Amino acid sequence: MINAKKKGNRGENEFASWLSENGIKAWKDSASGGGNREKADVGNDINAHFEVKTVKSLNLNKVWKKALLECSKTRNTPYIVIHFDGMPKNEWLMVMDNYSWLEMFRKSIGKILIDAKEDNQKLKWKLRNLKQLCGEIDRLLEN
Repeated sequence: MINAKKKGNRGENEFASWLSENGIKAWKDSASGGGNREKADVGNDINAHFEVKTVKSLNLNKVWKKALLECSKTRNTPYIVIHFDGMPKNEWLMVMDNYSWLEMFRKSIGKILIDAKEDNQKLKWKLRNLKQLCGEIDRLLEN
């Protein structure tokens, strides 16, 4: 049991580090575990409840119910983060519900559309400047 706890703590630290390396402020929550029902395994600044499991096998339904119970108090979005034995070090499986996925998908599509619109406006501006410059070059060549 002690080795399982160490393995779990190591997994939580590794996932928190991975989040931090990818621009999300995160830390292993020292208050997690021990029957604490309001703390995620990995604290963060994005209102996510990360239940981290570093395991050989997993009862996903049991872990999901636990995450939902904990999130009912914190009102954070639940995610189960799984690193199965034998997976590459920085590879994790993420489990979320369909509504959280849909919200995330819509936000990412919205950002893509906004970025495309901004790029389109920049392109129009550059083409307008290029057309003006070509006109000036044409006038210079005519003289």
